[in-house]
Amino acid sequence: MDDSTARSTRETAALERMARLVRRASQDLDRSIAACLGESAVARWHVLTTVTGGAGVPMSQLGDATLLSGASLTRLIDAMIADNLVHRKVDDTDRRRVLVFPTRRGQVAYRGMCEAISSSGLGALATDARLDRSLTALVDRLHEVDAPGSIVAR
Repeated sequence: MDDSTARSTRETAALERMARLVRRASQDLDRSIAACLGESAVARWHVLTTVTGGAGVPMSQLGDATLLSGASLTRLIDAMIADNLVHRKVDDTDRRRVLVFPTRRGQVAYRGMCEAISSSGLGALATDARLDRSLTALVDRLHEVDAPGSIVAR
């Protein structure tokens, strides 16, 4: 095995390990938040966090917040409407857009979720500036590598 093949193999193994660690950290964080909230998944929390400001939020923005595909997001919003946590309305300025708003019950549920997270200690992770900088740097680096025509300097 020549030197470039060995380096390529080491880099591939290291990248696979990094991808597995990031995925595991994400899944473990989601599980911890879900357990704290008494929810089976954190997507409802992401939706309520995004819509709680009161102004309608387009479904595309909720897709970004939840990382769910269109069909899965629609099913989630339908379930949240059935639970009277949100309601949706066609945008008056752009009839092609659907906006999602919190209900009073959704706002109360969101406040309860915030209290549960605060009392659990999970919120301390979010205030760890070093961890935040590291994760932000990782995401920024991935965007640089993923950019069309980019070449990462070695």
